[in-house]
Amino acid sequence: MKLITKELPTSVEEVTDDGEVVAYLSTFENSDKVGDVIARGAFDDFLMSFDPEVTKLPMLYGHQNTKLIGEWVDLKVDDTGLIGRGVIYKETTQGADVHALLKRKALSAVSIGFRSNDYESLSSGGRQFNKVELVETSIVLNPCNPAAEILSVKSDDGLIAVSDLKSVLRNAGLNRAEIEALFNDGWVGIKQLRSSEEVEEKSEDIFNILNEFKF
Repeated sequence: MKLITKELPTSVEEVTDDGEVVAYLSTFENSDKVGDVIARGAFDDFLMSFDPEVTKLPMLYGHQNTKLIGEWVDLKVDDTGLIGRGVIYKETTQGADVHALLKRKALSAVSIGFRSNDYESLSSGGRQFNKVELVETSIVLNPCNPAAEILSVKSDDGLIAVSDLKSVLRNAGLNRAEIEALFNDGWVGIKQLRSSEEVEEKSEDIFNILNEFKF
């Protein structure tokens, strides 16, 4: 089977000083620029057989086999997609460079390399992949989907930078005035700018985003 690479709406969520990284490796039912999507349950068979003690899942830079920068040691799925916990090889020159670039937000996404013989064509022109076998994942510079971006990086003291959290909220649909109202007065402040019906429609999504952060 041919190796397929996809930069779907994925994100690095956490990078620690010792090189541990947590990221969405893929998201479900979100299309990339060519209309391809990953179906829910697509990783289930792979996860059942995944054992990092037996076979490592490599972390590459830019899908280049000569640029091994780490490995993924734990995988799990949630309602959004596939979450990976990995370790960057900071003792290598390339690994140290990528780690520094991630901390500076100069790199923006995670891309997956996989094989699949279970997919179907969509009316949009893309494909829906129903079963995939992960081969590698890569830290990449230019994501295929513009929604793929770094959501947050912990500072040295382990806290989330306010500017990073505000960026996440902007991407979730809040405007600048609403974000400032949220930080200053909570949901009461936003309700002064919106009708309560609009707030209720958006509140669940934003609470889910906030719950992903470890304060």
